[in-house]
Amino acid sequence: MTTRAAVRQEILDLLTSLRTVDGHSHTALRSQYESHLPKRLFDYMGYFGRELAYLAETAYKAPAPDDDEAAWKRLRHALERAANVTYWRHVLVTFREIFGFEYDELTDDNWRDLNDTIRRKTSEPGWYHRITTEVCSLETQVRNIPWFEDWEPEYFTGILRMEGGAVGLVNAAARAQLQERSSVDTGSLDGARQALQIVVDQYVKKGIVGLKYGYAYGRTLHSDVVSAREAGPLYARACRGEQLSEVETRALQDHFIYYIVELARERGLLMQVHTGVQTTLGHIPDSDPLLLIPLLKAFPQVKFDLFHAGYPYSREIGMLGKHYPNVYLNMAWMYVISVAASRQILAEWIDLVPRNRLIGFGSDVGSPELIYGHLVMARECMADVLADKVERDYLSRTEALALARASFRDNGMELYGLGS
Repeated sequence: MTTRAAVRQEILDLLTSLRTVDGHSHTALRSQYESHLPKRLFDYMGYFGRELAYLAETAYKAPAPDDDEAAWKRLRHALERAANVTYWRHVLVTFREIFGFEYDELTDDNWRDLNDTIRRKTSEPGWYHRITTEVCSLETQVRNIPWFEDWEPEYFTGILRMEGGAVGLVNAAARAQLQERSSVDTGSLDGARQALQIVVDQYVKKGIVGLKYGYAYGRTLHSDVVSAREAGPLYARACRGEQLSEVETRALQDHFIYYIVELARERGLLMQVHTGVQTTLGHIPDSDPLLLIPLLKAFPQVKFDLFHAGYPYSREIGMLGKHYPNVYLNMAWMYVISVAASRQILAEWIDLVPRNRLIGFGSDVGSPELIYGHLVMARECMADVLADKVERDYLSRTEALALARASFRDNGMELYGLGS
């Protein structure tokens, strides 16, 4: 009889051998990364920067190059209070796996040596390329492209972020930016809609495979159908500089939210949507994925790639994956949020959701080194869960291996139109 340990190792070996599809990326472009070398250990705080900012009661910014001692004291202050969180443990995994850090924790006695190692290694020619392509072994990163920016196709597949067009056009600055980019007068609702179509088509020609909504950070995911007849007067008032009420603002935003998904439907683009976990002091209930049901039902032909396991609404989003064939569930960011929660979520989803609609990895970090730390955690979580399923939950070894491959590569290749 095959032991659990043997099955786990077989799954881990398979995952390590794959060219992984990274289903959600914010990684710095190579040109951006290499314009600020060498790196320091304080450049790899990742999401722990949020804890650091909160504990220091100020926005986190990497100190000046000659201020490492002060930076370490500030970091040590935070670690004395929050070194238990997975945001920090992810940073340690990265330091160990990429820079050879051999200790359990960062201390007064070892941080300088690690900092020197990071400075030396990140200055090596071709470091960014080697970590991305050889160490991480990524097929591609499906990169969140901010409005009106570009990407590097050698490393990234583009998804255009659209809340600027979905919720931002209430603001004069967003309208002016859209008008400049499209060369269309955005002074009317018809003009704004035409301008959005032109911009989306510009990016379709460049090769984007989808559009992204991240508006759950600032408003509810729920949206209603608001016709052009209803939205037109509201838009005209906004253009005249009138202050819309909260209800009116949301109605105008809802109109654009549906319009952009309609553009995606017409062009065969997928929709990626931020759900669940937010940043410090976010209004968490706004990000409940169940609030998307009206939109999901209105566009059954559009594939919705829902992020971050909907955490803490992961059971709810699992039921969306169960009952809505146009919904794909993406574990982006999740292993860095909580490894324990990730195991529980995967254990439930594997019982619920057809495996062709599970995206097992999305890095959601800022550098190639942090991608690898995240990928190590993701592979081990998946191997843990699948080995347990084989041992206790009637899942065959054959299906476990197929699911591992599908969720870390094959499903992403298909969903993002990447070929075989």
